[in-house]
Amino acid sequence: MPDIFAGTGDGDIFTSNIAGWANARAATTGTLGGSSDATGDNGVAVYKFSGRGADQFRIHRSFFFFNTAGITGTVSEATLKIRFLTSRLGDANAIVVKSDAFGGDGSSILAADDFNNLDFSTAYSGEIDTSNTSTYTNITLNATALADIKNNNYFIIAIINHDYDYSNAEPSSTNNQVSLTFADQSGTSTDPRITYTLSTGYSHDIMGLAAASIGKVNTVATANVGKVSGT
Repeated sequence: MPDIFAGTGDGDIFTSNIAGWANARAATTGTLGGSSDATGDNGVAVYKFSGRGADQFRIHRSFFFFNTAGITGTVSEATLKIRFLTSRLGDANAIVVKSDAFGGDGSSILAADDFNNLDFSTAYSGEIDTSNTSTYTNITLNATALADIKNNNYFIIAIINHDYDYSNAEPSSTNNQVSLTFADQSGTSTDPRITYTLSTGYSHDIMGLAAASIGKVNTVATANVGKVSGT
């Protein structure tokens, strides 16, 4: 099962303290995390601050880029491995969603304006329990993610807070955050990575039907099919 490591341009972006939940969540720019980005102390976070006027909110999101140009076969399964760290507070579970940061194709570095370059409607995972801080958390990527890994030369994701940021629910508690490790961490033992498996046997679409949806071709299991009509 091969591994793909995240590029060292990964990192977190966070807003300033902004009045109103909707305004914070829809912010068009933010502040990049530390210059080295070895770890994101608030890599996935939502904060609420009470004030004399409207409540204020700060949101942290983390972005990752994977070079998938070398993957041409059908991906049968893939696991994103992220190392979450000990400073976890409140409702800190996360989720992986599609992003078009890094210029959408890795052509540019992560920028402050990438804060809102994500697609809330395209989740790549289910809710992630971020309580494991002793080793990698293994995150199963869904069928949408598998298709994008196969079909694109790049796979760009954002990891965001699940209960509030993804769900668009104003937080009731003050601190909801978890830290994580980025690719700039020394060595590779804790770097973000994707482990994947390619399907065996015939893996091409047939008459517009995806190979993953085909179990047999003329009663022959697809795992035993090398070609169909010479293709």
